[in-house]
Amino acid sequence: MPETTHTGTGRETKPGRTSPTDHKKKQKPVASRRKKGVLTRRKILRATLAVICRDGLRGVTHRSVAAEAGVHLSLTTYYFSDIEEMIRKALQQFCEMGQPDLENSLEMTVRYLDSFPASQLRRIAVREEICDRIATLAARHVFNQIINNADRLAIEQILFNEGRLSPEVRQMAAEHRRQLLEPLTKLCRYFNRRDPEINAELLFGAITSMEYQSLTLPREDVDLERIATLLRRQIGWLAGLKCA
Repeated sequence: MPETTHTGTGRETKPGRTSPTDHKKKQKPVASRRKKGVLTRRKILRATLAVICRDGLRGVTHRSVAAEAGVHLSLTTYYFSDIEEMIRKALQQFCEMGQPDLENSLEMTVRYLDSFPASQLRRIAVREEICDRIATLAARHVFNQIINNADRLAIEQILFNEGRLSPEVRQMAAEHRRQLLEPLTKLCRYFNRRDPEINAELLFGAITSMEYQSLTLPREDVDLERIATLLRRQIGWLAGLKCA
């Protein structure tokens, strides 16, 4: 009669069979390796974005990314088939990050605008008050982006303006741009129901131009008051004010 084996859990197993305890022991190394692989892959993608920010797309090589990530060179080719895939996945991760600061600022602005009856929005005095408020909120957001999120702005600028992007990445860039324009279009619709998309494009261009141009300035030279003045003029024009 075959002997039974005690597993230490109060159960008995016959020879040749794997106990539940042995099965769990085999699962742990596999799960641990899988988790480590996910973390390594994320580290490589973050390093790819860092290299893009510092050196542009031309600076992305397996060697530069491995050095930035602090991993062995062979791991970049293990997790990604080529440089194009590594760039594409890194930029995809970038686009999926979202911009909670922008979303919060726009949500506050929409709530503020909704507090006015539609009839009041046609009054010049009310529009001037709204213009001041929105320009102040927008200037603070732009200033914060320049000071605290310069790396993100640099990558975004490359995403929108680099000519060497693959068709997949260009499509990604277009979708990212559409997501940024959507809340601005909603904002512009309060003052222009005929073609708010045009006004949103103009406002988006003004904001990104200020952000990207300021990337070359020392932090102490970024002027919040000037940003507010420029934005007030732009938003005042969109709100139908003759000279904001």
